Amino acid sequence: MPEKPNVLILSGFLGSGKTTVLMQVIARLRAKNGPDYRIAIIENEIGSASVDSSIIQDAGYSVTEMLSGCICCTLIGQLIPAIEKLTEELEPNLIILEATGVATPETMGNNIRKYGGNPVRIVSLVDASRWQKILLALRILLEGQIEPADVICINKIDLVEDEELNEVERTVREMNANAPIVRASASSQMSDADLDALIGELT
Repeated sequence: MPEKPNVLILSGFLGSGKTTVLMQVIARLRAKNGPDYRIAIIENEIGSASVDSSIIQDAGYSVTEMLSGCICCTLIGQLIPAIEKLTEELEPNLIILEATGVATPETMGNNIRKYGGNPVRIVSLVDASRWQKILLALRILLEGQIEPADVICINKIDLVEDEELNEVERTVREMNANAPIVRASASSQMSDADLDALIGELT
């Protein structure tokens, strides 16, 4: 078995911008490490088809799909075998796992570390433009995505006023007081420094 690759879990509620951020992270990793840097992608969706997978594949990347269930619960037993298969077949430097919008990443991360032995980093996205509405109905789910994060990306900051953005950051800090926060815009590319903050020491 090849050396165990690092795993980056990309978490966030539906519509938070995970796939857009994923594409930018991949481009940054390739720019830093060269075209031979190997990235494997696992795409998880509740339904039987994944629109996000098509977007990623159209950009020239291969995707392993885990559909019709959430890998933090109903598909958890399939996650480690999928990672091991990717590791053996592709020998990637990094596996990026884009979780379904209702997943809680802590369970995934703990299982990958315990049973797979892979180093894990959790990046959780927040949609600033919908945060207050979603928070009212789904606070427990959002807490489950934010609390275990190693870094938090508050996305779509260009769609809210400063006062609302400050309130988003305040409530996020109630859920996770220590993780670095990166701010991102829906209408522009993230800076290299911010992408490096998301990636951390995985490479």
